[in-house]
Amino acid sequence: MGTAVTSTLIFQVVDWLSASFGEAIERETLASLRITAGAESIPVTEVDDTLAHTVRSHINVPAYALARWLVVNWWRLRWEPFRASPSVDWLQAHSMAAIGGDYAWPALQLASDGEFVQLKLEAESAPDVSTLRYLRNITVDIPASHFEQAVDSFLDQVEARVAARIPSEHELSEIRAELGQERRVPMQATACRLQALAGIDASSASQEWMNGAEALAAVAGSVAVEEILATVPDLRDGLNTANAAVSAMQQSPTTVTVDWAANGRTSPLNKEVPWERGTRLAAEVRAKIGLPSGPLSKRSLEDLLNTKLPLAKSTWTGGRGLSGGYRNGHDGGRTALLVTNNREDNQRFFLARVIAAAVINPTDQHVLAVSDAATALQKIERAFAQEFLCPWKELDEFTKENGIDDDGIADAADHFTVSEQVVRTTLVNKGKLPRDRLLA
Repeated sequence: MGTAVTSTLIFQVVDWLSASFGEAIERETLASLRITAGAESIPVTEVDDTLAHTVRSHINVPAYALARWLVVNWWRLRWEPFRASPSVDWLQAHSMAAIGGDYAWPALQLASDGEFVQLKLEAESAPDVSTLRYLRNITVDIPASHFEQAVDSFLDQVEARVAARIPSEHELSEIRAELGQERRVPMQATACRLQALAGIDASSASQEWMNGAEALAAVAGSVAVEEILATVPDLRDGLNTANAAVSAMQQSPTTVTVDWAANGRTSPLNKEVPWERGTRLAAEVRAKIGLPSGPLSKRSLEDLLNTKLPLAKSTWTGGRGLSGGYRNGHDGGRTALLVTNNREDNQRFFLARVIAAAVINPTDQHVLAVSDAATALQKIERAFAQEFLCPWKELDEFTKENGIDDDGIADAADHFTVSEQVVRTTLVNKGKLPRDRLLA
């Protein structure tokens, strides 16, 4: 017999409660609900009840309201990434506080990088009008399969409760059946996923939009288009700008060679999060091509890419939210680049991200996207670029000798030919600098 998988996300009905007010569906599904997340089962719903003078790990809420919210927003919760400046629409689909009603739901945000669903919650400094104060600061990544498992299990509980207590009520079972159909049928699942990545509710996009997305996929590649669509809500003119960016890549006279970067071990290892995967792949690629330890020289990078640095900046006015390269669009299988920055250290980081995209993406995908979207690919690319240009072992040794004050960081950036922000971010992520130094 196989070993059962223990989910790192659980929506647990501790007990069904009774109520004498509200609609029947609320009364019959009022529950003590506990949400736990992560390998350590962190109680997301831990609250200080100032009226009862107790701290407890559950909240008393109508489970039906949460179940319905999860079903209606399932595709966006499962696939849409965090946004740097979330819109009201994004928060409605991703923040549990949007469930509303007369209950104090946690302002828990859920969003996906494609491989993991991340939960974020800030502890409250004071109780709200309901006298509850949420106590936990939480940022935790849950494997996407665990998210799906947790939601399905919770929906089973709620649907069974409704069937037993209000047999004439069928809304949840009907919308859940519709979701199940979308998830099972490959063409429907693909269409819903593409819409969700672009911040659109399932089956809500116009036919014109769907035609545009399909045309983009035909040019960029069926996998690459997902990364591109994830950037659409943050682009000035949405899908039009995305199409224009791909056209600019195709037509760019600036080209490099990245076909050497194909890698045979790009799938994640057991429990490997995207940034760990990027770091591992960078070390593997460095070893594969025989790079010595330490900084990557300008000459070595030029030889790898068969180009000269710095690169000419592209005549592109669509912003920096989406750039990258168009693979195999020129003679000799060269990749044409959309370059949006003049600084050589930033160009080096961009080129390392393009290399990472060439490592990760199947060879039949033309576009090697470099974006600001909070996707798994973006996290892999950034971790890869850091390790490829500025290996942690050597950076750790350099900063031991030269310090981690502002002068030491500036010296490290100069030594590895990366920006100070790359050095600072790496030191923070490795626990060698406090997070508030990112704002320095």
